[in-house]
Amino acid sequence: MKIALTIILMKKWENIKTIIKETKQQLLENDEGTETFKNKWYDEECEFAIEEMNTAREKWLMKARREKEKQEYQHKKKFTE
Repeated sequence: MKIALTIILMKKWENIKTIIKETKQQLLENDEGTETFKNKWYDEECEFAIEEMNTAREKWLMKARREKEKQEYQHKKKFTE
Protein backbone atom coordinates (compact mmCIF):
# COMPACT_ATOMS: atom_id res chain seq x y z
CA MET A 1 0.00 0.00 0.00
CA LYS A 2 2.80 2.45 0.90
CA ILE A 3 4.61 1.72 -2.36
CA ALA A 4 1.49 2.45 -4.42
CA LEU A 5 0.92 5.70 -2.53
CA THR A 6 4.56 6.68 -3.02
CA ILE A 7 4.30 6.03 -6.76
CA ILE A 8 1.13 8.12 -7.01
CA LEU A 9 2.74 10.98 -5.10
CA MET A 10 5.85 10.80 -7.29
CA LYS A 11 3.70 11.00 -10.43
CA LYS A 12 1.78 13.97 -9.03
CA TRP A 13 5.03 15.70 -8.13
CA GLU A 14 6.39 15.11 -11.63
CA ASN A 15 3.21 16.67 -13.05
CA ILE A 16 3.60 19.68 -10.78
CA LYS A 17 7.25 20.11 -11.79
CA THR A 18 6.30 19.88 -15.47
CA ILE A 19 3.58 22.51 -15.06
CA ILE A 20 5.97 24.84 -13.22
CA LYS A 21 8.64 24.47 -15.90
CA GLU A 22 6.14 25.04 -18.73
CA THR A 23 4.70 28.10 -17.01
CA LYS A 24 8.17 29.51 -16.45
CA GLN A 25 9.01 29.01 -20.11
CA GLN A 26 5.78 30.73 -21.19
CA LEU A 27 6.48 33.67 -18.91
CA LEU A 28 10.00 34.03 -20.26
CA GLU A 29 8.72 33.93 -23.84
CA ASN A 30 6.06 36.57 -23.09
CA ASP A 31 8.48 38.83 -21.23
CA GLU A 32 9.28 42.11 -22.99
CA GLY A 33 13.02 41.57 -23.22
CA THR A 34 15.24 41.86 -20.19
CA GLU A 35 13.67 45.11 -19.06
CA THR A 36 12.74 45.03 -15.39
CA PHE A 37 9.77 46.74 -13.80
CA LYS A 38 12.05 49.45 -12.42
CA ASN A 39 13.43 50.18 -15.88
CA LYS A 40 9.92 50.61 -17.27
CA TRP A 41 9.04 53.58 -15.06
CA TYR A 42 12.42 54.84 -13.84
CA ASP A 43 13.39 57.30 -16.54
CA GLU A 44 15.50 60.44 -16.90
CA GLU A 45 12.85 62.56 -15.19
CA CYS A 46 12.93 60.34 -12.08
CA GLU A 47 16.72 60.33 -12.05
CA PHE A 48 16.81 64.13 -12.32
CA ALA A 49 14.29 64.56 -9.50
CA ILE A 50 16.28 62.26 -7.21
CA GLU A 51 19.52 64.08 -8.03
CA GLU A 52 17.82 67.40 -7.20
CA MET A 53 16.54 65.98 -3.92
CA ASN A 54 20.00 64.68 -2.98
CA THR A 55 21.64 68.01 -3.87
CA ALA A 56 19.09 69.88 -1.73
CA ARG A 57 19.73 67.51 1.18
CA GLU A 58 23.50 67.92 0.94
CA LYS A 59 23.09 71.70 0.81
CA TRP A 60 20.82 71.59 3.86
CA LEU A 61 23.26 69.42 5.83
CA MET A 62 26.29 71.53 4.90
CA LYS A 63 24.67 74.82 5.89
CA ALA A 64 24.06 73.89 9.52
CA ARG A 65 20.54 72.80 8.71
CA ARG A 66 18.93 76.14 8.11
CA GLU A 67 15.18 76.21 7.83
CA LYS A 68 15.18 77.44 4.21
CA GLU A 69 17.35 74.56 3.01
CA LYS A 70 15.32 72.10 5.05
CA GLN A 71 12.11 73.25 3.39
CA GLU A 72 13.70 73.05 -0.06
CA TYR A 73 14.85 69.50 0.65
CA GLN A 74 11.46 68.42 1.98
CA HIS A 75 9.73 69.92 -1.04
CA LYS A 76 11.97 68.04 -3.46
CA LYS A 77 11.67 64.85 -1.42
CA LYS A 78 7.86 64.99 -1.69
CA PHE A 79 8.21 65.43 -5.44
CA THR A 80 10.11 62.15 -5.73
CA GLU A 81 7.67 60.10 -3.64
